[in-house]
Amino acid sequence: MKAELAKKLIEEDQEYLALIHLANQVMIDRMDYNDHGIMHARIVAENALRIFDLLGEESNIEKEGIGDKEDAKVAILLASYLHDIGCCINRKDHELLGMILAKSIASRILERIYPNEVWKRSKMLAVILECILCHMGNYKPTSLEASIVLVADGTDMCKGRARIPFKKGKRDIHEYSAMAINKVEITKGKEKPVQIYIEMENEAGIFQVEEILLKKLEASLIRDKVEVLVNLKGKLTYY
Repeated sequence: MKAELAKKLIEEDQEYLALIHLANQVMIDRMDYNDHGIMHARIVAENALRIFDLLGEESNIEKEGIGDKEDAKVAILLASYLHDIGCCINRKDHELLGMILAKSIASRILERIYPNEVWKRSKMLAVILECILCHMGNYKPTSLEASIVLVADGTDMCKGRARIPFKKGKRDIHEYSAMAINKVEITKGKEKPVQIYIEMENEAGIFQVEEILLKKLEASLIRDKVEVLVNLKGKLTYY
């Protein structure tokens, strides 16, 4: 499958691996921030593809005649892997910086997958770059693909992501809230196509939900297709 090939190619790309490693060093070592490396990228990619499958909707790549469902998965996967690459330069405006750095990497991989299809891969590249641009919610997405990556980025909130800065002694709401979350699962919803289930052990985790995930969800085009269920010590709350 094309998405599997895309994953293999980007995980073997030496430029990508160097820059995402540096992005993580900048965020963790220099700024005492949460994980923004390849593990985060893998989680976002997995969750984004799961959301796409559960939604069961035509992507913009499909609707606009660029490609089929598998091509949409390639774009979503590559965007998920590349969305935080700009952090290797600076956290501020890393969406814009990421677009610059991602263009050559994504182009190289797309050329391997679609060697004789300049029209298709050029348009797919534009979709990938929109996903990167919009993943913080500062720019309004116009495509399903960008909306999915935006929301999926907010689903990586389990305590493992904050473990390094927490061990180093950083104590702020980002670390406390992430350390409060034990589990995130993405499944078929009861009232909507997608449910994001979050299990937390104390109230600090609400910050991750209300200030990060829900804000990303509100900025997306899929707000009315996703339900959020929080389990706080057995007390269930729907958003």
